[in-house]
Amino acid sequence: MEAHDDQVLRAKYHEYQRMYSTDPEDRIWAAVAEAFGMAGDGPHMMAALERAVMVNPEWGKHHLDLAKARLQAHQWMSAAEALERCADLDASGCRGDFFAESFLYYLGYAMFGSLRYKEAAEAWRAADHVIQFWGNPEPLKDFHLHRAWAYHLEGDYLDAVECYRRALIAPGPGDTSMDDDMDPDLVEKCQDQMNDNIERYHDMAAAGVPLESDGLIATPYTS
Repeated sequence: MEAHDDQVLRAKYHEYQRMYSTDPEDRIWAAVAEAFGMAGDGPHMMAALERAVMVNPEWGKHHLDLAKARLQAHQWMSAAEALERCADLDASGCRGDFFAESFLYYLGYAMFGSLRYKEAAEAWRAADHVIQFWGNPEPLKDFHLHRAWAYHLEGDYLDAVECYRRALIAPGPGDTSMDDDMDPDLVEKCQDQMNDNIERYHDMAAAGVPLESDGLIATPYTS
């Protein structure tokens, strides 16, 4: 990062330090990162999160947030490293049953972006057993779609068909907790907007037609 960028970062940190003078240093850096993220400044957001990790390397949530920033920058393997560190720390500070704080959910995307489709499918299979709260049908439907892509690309048509089916009916049985209420109108809207595309891939897998990776973009939701 260039010198003038360092000055911008330090200035924002000192601003937040004055505002939150009783907070620990790492939490101030995390707040700085959030501010840069809201402003659409990815490089400074990532730099602030790297400082939060440096100050408090034992807090899993900082590693998860850094991984999210790296995923947004398509830094797949460095994101995977941050997620593995988050896992080593038992995802401290994270709510594992909520998709946006699940290191397994994001690890799948890091592996998919690295073209390691089998590992992506394995991470997402594990995430499917843990995540109970989505809040919105769109990330849930895409989760099953992207899982299906990983299986389809590996030539595992049976698992691909099952995941495409779950994407079509999501939210369906086993997807969410009883407490995870979704707006029925929003569910219907997402199904109307997304299911034609999902069905096309489902029919390909059901017919044993291979899937090409060109043009497939699996993007994680971050909140």
